Amino acid sequence: MKKSIQVREKNTGKIVKTIRRVIRSESIGNFNPLFCTHNKNDRNLVKSDEGDISDPFRRDETYLKTLFIEV
Repeated sequence: MKKSIQVREKNTGKIVKTIRRVIRSESIGNFNPLFCTHNKNDRNLVKSDEGDISDPFRRDETYLKTLFIEV
């Protein structure tokens, strides 16, 4: 399922655009960071304004409201 993800500038945090992408997770120990594709890069780390989205024990569905990547 595709989710809306903001693309932000890395230094300023300014929103460049919003994209819709499928999010994929990887298992690294107890954490599950989320990644998406953008501009031929298949490993852009997806973050959330709500908190650390890679921690499966603390995240909930509200974290999916404010997803972003930094480019």
